[in-house]
Amino acid sequence: DVLGEMQYASAGTLEFLYADSQFFFIEMNTRIQVEHPVTESVFGVDLVKLQLHLAAGNKVPRSQATIASYGHAIECRINAEDQNFVPSPGTISRLHLPGGAGVRIDSHLYEGYKVPYQYDSLVAKLITIGAERSEAVSRMANALDEVEVRGISTNVDLLKKILADESFVV
Repeated sequence: DVLGEMQYASAGTLEFLYADSQFFFIEMNTRIQVEHPVTESVFGVDLVKLQLHLAAGNKVPRSQATIASYGHAIECRINAEDQNFVPSPGTISRLHLPGGAGVRIDSHLYEGYKVPYQYDSLVAKLITIGAERSEAVSRMANALDEVEVRGISTNVDLLKKILADESFVV
């Protein structure tokens, strides 16, 4: 138990590389990562709630043995950037973000919101889940087709190209 050896008492992220039937430790981040919705979707655990629970001095409410994974999840980060990755400030004049079964949106955007020049370019996270990876990919492709953001440039077209690329799909 890596966390037990470290006597770490909060939520965080451990990263491993899996090769040749072995796991190799890469790093530990003592914070919730931006990708946490993927983990939450696959494992059914609210990591932010858990982190606050632990920060209040409470014990972990479940053992690792009681946590099971379900399906596959994919996260696409929608950034306010043009096709050359240059920041795209401006006012959101039209916004439509997808929803429905197997689709999650984490965003602060709304029509009229002003994206400033000096900012983190991440404006939304789009997460899809499916029983199989192919279902998660298909849902993501459909969800990206529904995204409409006017007033700024985004990387949505790039994300669509990545999802359509055969090397990603397989």
